[in-house]
Amino acid sequence: MPLCDGGGGMSTPPAPPSGWWNWTGDKSWIGQVTGLPDSTLHAHAGMAILILSALVLRRKPWDWRCWLTVLVIETINEAYDLLQPFYPTDEGNLPASWFDMWNTMLWPTVIMLSFAWLGRRGERRER
Repeated sequence: MPLCDGGGGMSTPPAPPSGWWNWTGDKSWIGQVTGLPDSTLHAHAGMAILILSALVLRRKPWDWRCWLTVLVIETINEAYDLLQPFYPTDEGNLPASWFDMWNTMLWPTVIMLSFAWLGRRGERRER
């Protein structure tokens, strides 16, 4: 895919180094196989990471450490989308990254903020 080089001419993106992991292609493949749009994949990935981190950390899914794990992994994913020069996509811009971050973090944030409160509320009613 040709790119504008800023001087009015066209250039092609640089070739990735040998052994470079094509995470962009892998994400595209997951979307093609599942038939789900990118925004839905972000929501599902956020929930999957939340549950997996709860299992690995041996914490409740609404523990702040599980939420932080989702945030760190999603931040790394968005930094990759913004900074990788080898596979041009429409994901390499700040508005798209913020949208993906919002989609990924919405339900883990709701779970973190509400489930602990609901549990405490239920315990008070039992007394």
